[in-house]
This record gives sequence, structure tokens and C-alpha cells, in this order.
Amino acid sequence: MPRTDSSPVMFRPRAFTIIELLVVIAIIAVLVALLLPALGKARDSARKVKCNSGLHQLSLALTTYTVDSKDQLPLPNWGPVARQPGWLYDETTGPAASRAFEPEDRRTGALYPYFESDGAYRCPSHKQPFEGTAKLTSFIMNGALVAYGDSAKSYRIDQFDGNDVLMWDANEQGPVAFNDGASYPSEITAGHHGEGINVSAADGSSVYITGPEFARERTSGPSRLWCNPVSRDGR
Repeated sequence: MPRTDSSPVMFRPRAFTIIELLVVIAIIAVLVALLLPALGKARDSARKVKCNSGLHQLSLALTTYTVDSKDQLPLPNWGPVARQPGWLYDETTGPAASRAFEPEDRRTGALYPYFESDGAYRCPSHKQPFEGTAKLTSFIMNGALVAYGDSAKSYRIDQFDGNDVLMWDANEQGPVAFNDGASYPSEITAGHHGEGINVSAADGSSVYITGPEFARERTSGPSRLWCNPVSRDGR
């Protein structure tokens, strides 16, 4: 007998099976595993760029300072006690004042008035805890500015080649790490951005030195890192 009921036929949607759900979850897990390294590399690249930007701001401030100072570079705060104002802090702070450094001490430095940006002093890959001058900055001057010794007088900027490195993303390690505002090239290590480091040069540029180049120039001179202008081997 033919159907006379005119009501619509209801179709119940088929539910996913456990196996189908597990397959979907597995696909999502694979995609996440593929994407996470790429996201990590993008994050690390962004941090390296921001670090380089901070160094570039400091480099521009240094250039402007020398223009106002008849080409004379600021003292690099070589040695734990600053008897004269240096690029990072003056004699009213730190060991010279018989107290520990504080972050705001960077504002007493010779370069701070030229851009007044606290954020520029910090590499985003430089993580706490901070000790010594690391409370002020992630960056350190090259002790070549005072021939790695005489802390009373710095050189003029025109005594350096344009690609000589005057400041770097330090990542200093050891018992005397970040004890002042400058260091030897041999005291710095890579670590914030792979095997290389960010640096700023006398011509105002800020670049990334690759791992092999850094390893070579860190141990031998003369080089971009060992650049004492009155020494044959840059030391």
C-alpha cells in the first residue's frame, strides 16, 4: 500500500567514529609540530632585529656625541670605578659611590641625553637575573677606546676605521662579567643570537657578525674587534 504520510523524512547525521577523531587529532599534532620551529625562528629573528635596533640607536647617539665633542669619544667606563663620567654611567653611581648599580643609573651616562630611551639599552634575548652593569644595559663598549688600559682619556672617532667595532651585545660570562662599561673582545661570548653577535661600528652601522667571523676575530688581531688604533696587533 502506498505511503500516505506527507511528513518529511528526518535524517540523523552520522557521528564521527573514534578512529576518525584520532586521525584528525594526529593531523593537527603534525601541523603544530611543523609550525612551532618556524614560529620559534621568527621570534628569535625578531629579537635579533630589536637588539640590533637598540645598538643602532646607541651608535647614532655616539656619533652625535662626537660631533658635539670635536670628534672625541666618551670614556668607555673601563674599570669598575668611574672617576670620570663615561658612556654608561658617571662617578655618582655604582662602586664609585659605594653602592650597587640600579637601572636608572644609565641616565647618568654621556650618551643617554642624546636619545633618552631606556629600552634601547636592552637586548630582548638578555634575560634576568641581572648583576652589575647588566642592570643598566645588555651592551658593552670596546676597551680599545682607551687602549685597553688608560681609563683617563679616550681616542677620537677618526682614529678608528669605519668598520672597527666600538660596541657589542656582550653576553659576558664569568666572575668579572658586567663589572663595568667596557671589556676586551676575549671576554665576550655569543649566545643571545646563535653563534654570532650584534655589533655597532665607528661608521654608525649596526650589523650581525656571523659565528665563524666572530670566532676568528675574537682571538686574533688586528681585527674589527681588536682595534686599538696605536697598537700593531690591535691589542
